[in-house]
Order: sequence, then structure tokens, then C-alpha cells
Amino acid sequence: AEAAEIDVPPGVAVAGVAFIAVLPEYVIEIYFAFTAQVEYVTASLTGATRLLLSCAVGMPAIASLVLARRGGRRLEFVELGQQRRLDLAIIATASLYAPVIVLRGHLGWTDAIVLIGLYGLYLRRVATGTPEPPHLVGVAAQLGKLSKRLRRRWVVGIMVFSALTILITAEPFANAVLGAGTSVGISPYLLVQWLVPLATESPELVIAFVLITHDRAAQGVAVLLSSAVSQWTLALGSLPIAFAAGAGQGPLPLLGREQVELVLTMGQALLAVAVLVTLRLSRRDSVMMLALFAAQVAIPNVAIRAALALVYLVLAVDILASKRWAITALRRTLRPGAANAPP
Repeated sequence: AEAAEIDVPPGVAVAGVAFIAVLPEYVIEIYFAFTAQVEYVTASLTGATRLLLSCAVGMPAIASLVLARRGGRRLEFVELGQQRRLDLAIIATASLYAPVIVLRGHLGWTDAIVLIGLYGLYLRRVATGTPEPPHLVGVAAQLGKLSKRLRRRWVVGIMVFSALTILITAEPFANAVLGAGTSVGISPYLLVQWLVPLATESPELVIAFVLITHDRAAQGVAVLLSSAVSQWTLALGSLPIAFAAGAGQGPLPLLGREQVELVLTMGQALLAVAVLVTLRLSRRDSVMMLALFAAQVAIPNVAIRAALALVYLVLAVDILASKRWAITALRRTLRPGAANAPP
């Protein structure tokens, strides 16, 4: 990703590595939808999205603790770049659309058009801008010394190799998780919701943690936000298409539990937008997000999840009401011509 920033706008480089990193989870979700295992489709997607958003907001608090133990300085605040308003605007728009899906009780073609359209808008906007010389170290620095043609071949080749490896291993990994859960008596639903995302989203988590511990916290948060955008728009919108193309017929049905999970994910997404809307992330907000995330992981009861969704929504509304001056700038990023407008 860092080497790619020499030749393409930084937003494209971040979106590219975020998509490759989120591909394991994406392929598994498509596999469940294609084979009509509808009870696991949203389990995987909602768990992954909430993990990414929790770490995007909470990673500075974790990294701050690690840095302090190493004798470094604690991270009190993380200042995000203006470009992150686009990520937040897309996440907020998809979240505000989520109740339509929940009330209908299924995912259909119209949802696919809206959500994939949002991801297309996101890619179009991040493609603007000009490449800027990044600070390269290690392998990225060696790639940066190559000629432009050879460097592009290596960067593209590494990403394609990673993607192919993921595609080959995704299906057997998903089946192995389900088989392991059945054999040891653990709910396959919970394994798919938490173990699969924890394993498949580890690339983004490692990338973000390394960036933050090397004093590049804003870029670490950016990678996680971009991955969350991919999950909450492209992945969710692709599910009804995969379901119709595979063993399913008609729209992809959502059971009562899955509707609660979508509402909980919507609430957490809106809270993430609320605490990041000013592009200034405090350690206090990071700790709050991690605490709420730990509660939902520890207590899988559906009624508790519904109550937590209400907590997320109340906190999001309260914070946004106190920072409503920043919402205007968020809306402005989605307007035509916003990509060329001054910040």
C-alpha cells in the first residue's frame, strides 16, 4: 500500500489494500449466500463490520497502552485527515438505509443497487487527488527504488497473489469452522460471527496496529474505516446477488435474530461516525467503544443485543446533537463536485 502511493492517489492505495484485506471475510460471506446457508450470512457480515468499527475507534487506546509500556508517550488524540469524511459519510448513509432492510425482512435487488452504488461512489471519490511521496521503510522502500513499470508489476502481483490465496482457502476454512463448532458443542452461529471475522480480518488489524505504533495512527484508522466501508456496502449488497445466483430463490430472507444483528451493527456504525465526525478521536471515546464491544461479545443473548443497539443509538444521537455543526461538512462530501471542492 505504501509503495502504491507513489503512483496512485493515497485514497486508492488505502482502498485497494483494505479490499484485499477484507477479501477473506467477503468470500466466506458470498459462499454462505451462494449455498443458501442464510442463517450464517449476516452472522459473518455483522460480526466483521462491528469488529472493524470497534477497532477503528478503539485501536488508539490499545496502541496507547502498548506504547506506554514500551516507554513511549500515550496517545491522547488522533487527528484524522479530511479524506476520512468520505468514509464516515458512506458508513452513515448505509446505516440510515439499514432500517429499510430490517423492516422488509429480506435483502433484495434494490438493496444491492443502493449499497453497491454507494461503494461505487466511494471508489470514484477516493480516486481523485494526486500521488504524494510517502515515507517508505523496509520492503516498501525497496519497491519504491524500482522503476515505475517494475514497481507497478510487483505491487499488483503481490495483491493478486494475496487475493488468489484467499479465494482458494476461504471455502475449506468456512466448512472447517462449522465442523469444529458442531464437534465441540459450541454454537456455529457464534463461531461464524466472531471466530471467522477475528481470523479473516487479522490482516487489517495487524496493518492498523503496526501503523499506529509507528506514529501513523491516522492511517491505521483509515485502513480499518475503508475496510468497514467495503463490508457495510459492497459485501452486504452482494449477498442477495450471490443468493439468487446460487441455491436460493427470490430475495435473501432475514430471520428475527439477524434483523436484531443488523440493527445493532447500524447503531454501532452511527456511534463510530458520531465520535469521528469532527476528525478528532480521543482516547476516552476509544475506551468507550471497546467496552461496549466487549459487552456484546460476552453476552450473545438476543434481548441484550437489542438493548445494546438502543444504547448505541442513544449515544450516537446525543453526540451528533452536540456536534451537529460537523454534520454539514459530512453531507457536503456526498454532493456532486464535492471531490474537487476545497475542504
